[in-house]
Amino acid sequence: MMELSKSTRNGIDVPLVGFGTYQLSVDQAEFCVKEALKAGFRHIDSAEGYNNEEGTGKGIMAAGVSRDAIFVTTKLFPGYKQWGAPGKTYEQTIETLKNQLKHLRLDYVDLYLIHAPLSELRLEQWNALVELKKSGLTRHIGVSNYNEERLKEISDAGLAKPEANQIEFHPICAQVDLTRYMKENSIAPIAYSSLAPLSTWRAEEGQGGEVLAEIKEECQLVTHEIAAKLKVSEAKLLLRWGLQHGYCVLTKSSKPERIRENLNLFDFEIPDSDMKRLNRLNQNQAIAWAANGLNPMEVAPPLK
Repeated sequence: MMELSKSTRNGIDVPLVGFGTYQLSVDQAEFCVKEALKAGFRHIDSAEGYNNEEGTGKGIMAAGVSRDAIFVTTKLFPGYKQWGAPGKTYEQTIETLKNQLKHLRLDYVDLYLIHAPLSELRLEQWNALVELKKSGLTRHIGVSNYNEERLKEISDAGLAKPEANQIEFHPICAQVDLTRYMKENSIAPIAYSSLAPLSTWRAEEGQGGEVLAEIKEECQLVTHEIAAKLKVSEAKLLLRWGLQHGYCVLTKSSKPERIRENLNLFDFEIPDSDMKRLNRLNQNQAIAWAANGLNPMEVAPPLK
């Protein structure tokens, strides 16, 4: 395993620990992003679908950190017919990022992702991302929730391959084959919902954390035991597990002291024997979108 530290970045220059903004209101996003940057985070993760980019942009401005020191990711909501949202065309994809940059108060983002392969226009959208990179509105381009088959659609079409794929990744959903495929193809892995196995994850009313609770019990026991032994929180243990698998990890909290704690993942290491115990918990079970009644990796409509 490579030496990991707060200043380590992956192949496309992404700081290994990022601050995510999902399920934050506009005001919370402003406060939390500012706090995260003040605490030392340099990687902020946003999305059109979070409806809070305006707050994220204000938080970035308020923190007073120089723009070139921060890595900002955001995502295109591609449209999804089942939710009554038509797929975005090439032109609409270009316009969407331009609008997002206004909300974020930025001239460019560092990484722009298609949020999921939910539209039959996804190759057209990918072409637009390639163009957005050429025009300098984003430094890097990638996807999210793409399985191996969806990634291959892009290379089969003879298009530039994604530089990153942001996917659900934790011991219950360890994405073993996909992780190997991304490594072989130099696609940087970024983990979201690393804390999904915990009972405290999305615990507030309406956040959906209770769905599939019964499949988490064994993971919670093992996580609790190893965290106690290593004298770290269970959250830090799960985030560190992702790092030791070569992933960037995203954390989210609205509490300043927790924000600071979640960045500090570099003062301990999970021994091999405990990594193996955590690895054995894999059920290939996605949890993060279960409250929406779908697994975004499995519902891609046929290409147009």
